[in-house]
Amino acid sequence: MRTTLIAAAALVFSVACADAPITAADLQADGQLRQITTQQQQSIHAASETHQPKAQQAERLRVTGLLAAQADGPLEDATRFSLDSEGIYLHLRADDLSEPRPVTFVWSQRGQDHDHERETMGFLQPAATIGLAASFPLARYRTGELGADAQAPTPLTLVGEWRVEVYSADVNGRNLLFERDFVITELPDESVAN
Repeated sequence: MRTTLIAAAALVFSVACADAPITAADLQADGQLRQITTQQQQSIHAASETHQPKAQQAERLRVTGLLAAQADGPLEDATRFSLDSEGIYLHLRADDLSEPRPVTFVWSQRGQDHDHERETMGFLQPAATIGLAASFPLARYRTGELGADAQAPTPLTLVGEWRVEVYSADVNGRNLLFERDFVITELPDESVAN
């Protein structure tokens, strides 16, 4: 008798939708599930809050940015930086951003004899004004702070054309939000930010 009840219950449960919640209205007086027609089952699913499609709207961002030799204070947008600068600072503002968004900052140089790439993780923050987002610390390379790391470029190999890119990750992979080209020079001159 018990085996028959278990088999009957298994049959009833296999007919019912596995992810629909069982309510008191679904049970008969003896504790068995009521037989529900396909039409009734569809209307139950349509009314269920958990089965309502959720509108997912991708944020369309407009990212504004500048590169400066200053981390804060009055900023001067620059495309040329001297090797003796402390660092290169990327300041960004993302319009229409409702919550912080994780991003990857990629600083890359493609040279004839060498390629350098530095990736760091960070966040774009909702803000009404431009703010410091990432930096490339030139002083660390100049002072040898990185130690004897064979992967670390020497100061003179940093001289040349560079690009900084900001990527946001989405379901399809990386999505480029911002990019900017700049140059690192060996000696400062009037057109180079220090």
